Amino acid sequence: MRATIKDVARRANVSTSTVSLVLNNKSVPISQQTRDAVLKAAKELHYRPNQLAVGLVTNKTNTIGLIIPDNSNPFFAALSNQIEKAASRNGYSIILGNTNNSAKSTRNYLRIFTDHAVDGIILAQADFSLPEESEKCMQLIKNLHIPVVSVDRIDKGSNLNSVVTDQKLAGYLATRHLLNLGHRRIGCATGPLGLSNCQNRLAGYQKALSEFDVPFDPNLIYEENLNIECGIHALSTLLGQNVTAIFAFNDLIAYGVYKELRNYNLSVPDDLSLVGLDDIFLSEILQPPLTTVAQPVNEIAENVVERIVEQIASPGKTAQEPLVLEPVLKVRGSTKRLV
Repeated sequence: MRATIKDVARRANVSTSTVSLVLNNKSVPISQQTRDAVLKAAKELHYRPNQLAVGLVTNKTNTIGLIIPDNSNPFFAALSNQIEKAASRNGYSIILGNTNNSAKSTRNYLRIFTDHAVDGIILAQADFSLPEESEKCMQLIKNLHIPVVSVDRIDKGSNLNSVVTDQKLAGYLATRHLLNLGHRRIGCATGPLGLSNCQNRLAGYQKALSEFDVPFDPNLIYEENLNIECGIHALSTLLGQNVTAIFAFNDLIAYGVYKELRNYNLSVPDDLSLVGLDDIFLSEILQPPLTTVAQPVNEIAENVVERIVEQIASPGKTAQEPLVLEPVLKVRGSTKRLV
């Protein structure tokens, strides 16, 4: 069984209050001999403070809840990893909740983390395909009265403190790159267009087309989910529209395109140019490596942790303006000039 403060007190032959004062390094007149005895007993018993008990006294548990929509997506795995590192540097531990893109699970985790007395919550999905689900999530956050910072998939109508990537710019960079290579029939393989991220990426795509005087063709848009299956299913539809290039709205979709191209005896980039979005670690080691728009994961993590720590320290402070970070186009081997 886990050692308690009473066990340490018995081993050191002192009172529990003396143990508490020593372990919390309080400036009180306790002899060095007694301090040494308490510290020795704590070490021998492998004593660790019960954070829930400490939290009852200090009203602080030094934990942050992190809610992500899909832990099988390497982008969210990388983001979670960097958030955990940044939180640790600030003296916080992370408790992770994976919702599998479920609005109901998101609300459940908000309640669970609040019940477990986390000091704050980082929410990586406050936006859902159905507006009413986003509204329910926002209303719950208001009623829970707990510091929340939103990251990545934010509800466009919310006033949450948030850190995001400029998704319109991401879509623009990807599409402009293909246009500069001479492509004009550029297909899009997108996740649900009810999500603000997907809407903004599509807006960036349309902006780039407009700058090159290329008419927008809705037949070149294939909408499904932000996963490999979307790329697999999109390919036949988009090839039927005579596309010479595809902008995949995340790298996972692009991987599906790679996979399905083999069934057509086609290859990237000789038969089809392909751009992804996220720059997850596999994209650089594919053959050929994937041209993609990188989201600044490390910068996102640092800033979202900084914001939640500030909000925990000053819960009544007015929410800051959303921090919008710029993505970067990384040109690799999956795109080529159209001859």
